[in-house]
Amino acid sequence: MAKQVNIELMHFKSIREWKPQVGDMIIKHGWITRTKWFGVVNFINPDGVLDVVKDGIIKLLVMTPPDSMSGKTIKIIPDHIRLAMSGSYAVQQQDHINNNTVVWYV
Repeated sequence: MAKQVNIELMHFKSIREWKPQVGDMIIKHGWITRTKWFGVVNFINPDGVLDVVKDGIIKLLVMTPPDSMSGKTIKIIPDHIRLAMSGSYAVQQQDHINNNTVVWYV
């Protein structure tokens, strides 16, 4: 007899609950253009400010060589993302504590 198994592929939470980690994928949405940029948290400064490597196309972001990352890095205060207008940002984070599930903060 086949056994039915439920596997959670991902969760979602309010972006206001997001606690940044290195490796988080950030998507900045716009109203006129659908997606403005994609970014990855590269470093978290002692004051909490994030260094985010970003690019307009996901393919270019993931293919960025390490020596070009400094030119594509911006600094973002996490509260600017958490408190932005609804729908402006989405963040993907790997939940290493709970079964390595992907969490989307929207």
